[in-house]
Amino acid sequence: MPKKKIMTEMITMKVSPKEKEEWQRLAKGYRTTLAGLIRSRLSTIPKPLIPISRPRHAPKADPGLIYQVAAIGNNLNQIARRVNSGEIRAVETLTQLRTIEQQLERLIECTSNS
Repeated sequence: MPKKKIMTEMITMKVSPKEKEEWQRLAKGYRTTLAGLIRSRLSTIPKPLIPISRPRHAPKADPGLIYQVAAIGNNLNQIARRVNSGEIRAVETLTQLRTIEQQLERLIECTSNS
């Protein structure tokens, strides 16, 4: 005689009222419970499933470098705001952008020499 499955674990999920109603109607049509319907549908999924890849962790970075890049990004945002408001002209903008480019070049040199 087959051993009876002991089901002690519970799974809870949220669905829309429309989904719940449709699923209950479907289960009734198959003359089963909603749990039985879900269990039978999930048991037909082909095995093995492709495992979900683990999230990659960002590599460790020098906090000083992160600070410098953030400062450059902040400067760039300030320039964009001033250009969009008409507060500064193209020549001034290009000069400031060239300064940012030089700062980035120095950072790249520092990191490649490390």
